[in-house]
Parts: sequence; structure tokens; C-alpha cells
Amino acid sequence: MQQYSRGTGDKNSVEALFAPALLSLGSASWTMRSDEKPSLGDEIGCALVHTRPLRRLERIGFLGAIDYIKKGSGRSPYRRRHNRLEHSIGVAKLAEHYCDLVEMAQHDRNLVIAAALLHDVGHGPLSHTLEPVFDEVFGINHHRASRDIIRGVSLGDEVLQVLRSYGVDADEVIALIDGEDVGEYSFLFASQLNLDTLEGITRCRAFVGPRPAFGSAYSIVSKMADQSSLPQADFDEFWKLKHDVYTLFINARQGRAFDTLAQAYMTNNISNFEMSDFLKTEVELKRSHSDLFKMFRKLADKVDEARDDVPAAWLERPVEIRDRRFFVRHECMLDTKTSINERYRQSKEVRTTTLDNLLS
Repeated sequence: MQQYSRGTGDKNSVEALFAPALLSLGSASWTMRSDEKPSLGDEIGCALVHTRPLRRLERIGFLGAIDYIKKGSGRSPYRRRHNRLEHSIGVAKLAEHYCDLVEMAQHDRNLVIAAALLHDVGHGPLSHTLEPVFDEVFGINHHRASRDIIRGVSLGDEVLQVLRSYGVDADEVIALIDGEDVGEYSFLFASQLNLDTLEGITRCRAFVGPRPAFGSAYSIVSKMADQSSLPQADFDEFWKLKHDVYTLFINARQGRAFDTLAQAYMTNNISNFEMSDFLKTEVELKRSHSDLFKMFRKLADKVDEARDDVPAAWLERPVEIRDRRFFVRHECMLDTKTSINERYRQSKEVRTTTLDNLLS
């Protein structure tokens, strides 16, 4: 359960922590690159990866505007930008690993692999960054877009046809992705320590420094598959890493400045956006809105010069930001899969600042 509180932030209360602070944190694992072969062992996974909606994710950034903090040169995880296809394949690889270990029945296996690959299929350009504006103005977000794509309503019916050819019901996939309790393996998507979170946090940690990210997501999944006990110490360590990744990286001042700048740009140029833009790639968005990406480049190189180019009205507009804290309830023992959500919790505090504060 999430807790919410509301506060007011000022210039001095805005976090000034940046990604390098993460470099002292523990170890991590391999992350999938989009220029590698998918190497999925399951036929349904290989078939889905080659559909148009999945290939589109190769041109959707994993972290949205935050990706543009760096120039994205080099092949090592910390030297490049990551995309949603890489992440989706990574989640599917974890799902395959779990399926192998528990010797999952073929129908359930196809369902789990499909849900792992398709959980982010509806993400729009700049991912979570522009989604709040798209949702407010056009009523579209990645959850709704994913459902439409899986049901064959958007971007053709390739995905739906693949699911049908392997005897997988589209609505069952959607229910699993949405975190509904639809069976024995729902916890892989619905629990606080789900496959998406394990892969995503590991990928975020790999993004910020040459040292490999947290332990091994594969190792944790192996222990999740152990029917005799759950790895409480490993889970506790991962939950702390998630807190650090959000505090020191995703919600650090620099990342928030990039997100806020992009949202201000879209809000103030909303007449040049359409609902259909949500299903474009980032490359297509850049063609139509090159000024936004020029701002990103300036903000990454010289904050002061970028600030001079931002309209005064944008700088003073109140912005709500959400601080997230991830904590362990040590009094709740990790003795069953249902206890995962009792032991690992999060709280949110909403406070107000301005883009001016974030850039100062």
C-alpha cells in the first residue's frame, strides 16, 4: 500500500544529488543491448520480438528525458542510452529463467513470456516523461495503449495473431500485466519485487557507472523459484538499491529538471501535438520537435546557457514533484510470496517547486 503526503518545496529543499553517488553501491549484472540477437529460447518470444509494435520500442528511450543527460556513446551499459525493447527482452529473459526452474506448463509459460515482453509495448516517445501531459490532454497512457496494441486495435494485429497462434488469450496477458490476481504466477508481475522491477532497477544502476549494477537479477529469480524459502536478505538488499536508484538518480535534481523542461515544452506547444503522437518513435518526435532536443543538449552541456533560453513563464510555473521512499517493514517476515507486499513498502510525498529552482 502506498502512503501519500503533501508538502511545499523551495530552492533549498530540492535535492542536489546526482548519479555519481551511486557508484559506491554494490555489484550488478549484464543488460541486454538492442544490437544483440534477442536470444530468447521460447518460440512465442522470438515471434513477438519481430512484430512491428515490439520493434518500435527499439526507438523509445528507457528513461525518457533522463536518457539525454548523457550523449550515449560507446557500447558499455554506462556509456550509452538504453531503450524499451532492451528492457522488455531483459524481463522476458528473467521470465524464461523462472519458467525453466519451476518446469512451468507450456500454456502458462507462453502466457508469462508474452506478458513479460508486452508489459511496456504501449510506451510513447520519451516514455514516462511526456506521458502525464498526453494523459491529461488526450486521455492516453502506456497502459491503455498497451491494451489496444495487444487486442489488435492499434498498430495492426500482428501481436494478437502471434498470441492466437500459440493459444494465448490476449485478455489473460493484459490481466497479468495489470497486476490482477489471475493465478499462481501473478506475483511475477503484481508483487513489489516483480520481474519488471528487477530488470529495470538493475538497468538503471548499470546506466550510471562502469561497475556492474546490483548482484544478479538472475540470481534473485533463481531464489524466487526455490519453493522451500524466499531470499529475505537478497530482497532486502535489492529494495535498498531501488530506494537509492530513485533517490540518487531518477528523482535527483538533474533528472527532474530534464523531465520538467520536457513537460513544460509540450504543455506550451500542445497545439502542435496530437493523440497519435503517442504511438510515434522518439526519432519521429525529434523530427517534429527538434527545439526540445536542442534544449536537452544545452541542458546536458551548459545549464546556465540552457536556462537563458527557457521562457520566463516556464521557469516560474509551479511544478509538483513526488519523492518516493522505499523501506522494509522488518516486523513482517518473508515466509510466503504473499508476504512480499507486506515487507517491502513505499511512501510518496508530493511537494511543489519550480523549474527555476531545479535549474539553479
